[in-house]
Amino acid sequence: MLIPTLAAIEDSNPDVYVRIDGNLDANKPVDANEPDTEPVIEAPPPMPITSKLRTTIQHLRARAGFLSRFRGLSMLVTYGLAQGLVFSMMPFSINAFFSQFVVGMICSVALANLQLAWVHIVISEPSPKRFYQRIPGFDAWKKIAPVVAFEHAVTNAAYYIPLILISACNGFKNIENPSGGDSPAKTLAGAATLVSLPALLSFVVSIPARAIFIRVAASMLPEEDESIVPFDRSFGGKVSPAIVGGSGKLSIMDAWKTFDRPALVRFVKAIGKGFAIEVAVAAFFTTLLVAQVWAGAVTYGFAGNNA
Repeated sequence: MLIPTLAAIEDSNPDVYVRIDGNLDANKPVDANEPDTEPVIEAPPPMPITSKLRTTIQHLRARAGFLSRFRGLSMLVTYGLAQGLVFSMMPFSINAFFSQFVVGMICSVALANLQLAWVHIVISEPSPKRFYQRIPGFDAWKKIAPVVAFEHAVTNAAYYIPLILISACNGFKNIENPSGGDSPAKTLAGAATLVSLPALLSFVVSIPARAIFIRVAASMLPEEDESIVPFDRSFGGKVSPAIVGGSGKLSIMDAWKTFDRPALVRFVKAIGKGFAIEVAVAAFFTTLLVAQVWAGAVTYGFAGNNA
């Protein structure tokens, strides 16, 4: 989610600075018959940094060094460990979907500041602070917690509600108590099919929900932190600083309204490319594993049978 996070906040139309010629004499009369000494060339507008994976990685490497692609990893690991700890303290059965939804909501909201700090680390220039020093206080939690609750609610509702309906219709009956004629492979394939459809729906719904959270979190970036990609801190004037009586953050509705189409396209493309890379890597290593198992079976299994 590193590059999609940057794509969600980068300004699609950054300010273009025009160089002023220092030799230009404003008092010199303009002669219509005098030919132009230099042709006027209109420079094309700059492309957003996150329009391509290669340009994004090059930009991050130039601004934050070789390890920039791993920025936020410490905070991400901390969040994962804390989330696992919370889940371990609240045991429930594998088919208790409503309990899983509620526990997931509590966990996400309780750890909202860790998610907020991760976004700030990813979108800002390198900081001398340690990652745990970037975790904001309780005031920031009160602002970001409703956004985290919104993201979790819409994303996980799209996953758990279909599962609850399938369970109510006894869709998992044959999986929990397979008949004697069904093989384990067939039972596993049926379970994967029933779970994959809600997972796909949840993934699609999570795209706009995650973009909203990222943009709200970016609007809360501290003033002393500079962004690593160009983005409008005021989001078109929708964010009023807290020092002048404003909320100091973007609202959920404004986060979506100010998300222009080019930025949305870049965000979705970045997610799609990242997902494709993950699938390719997983398929590659799965192929290697299967090849090793098959080679071992041929070498040792067949040889033993021949003996």
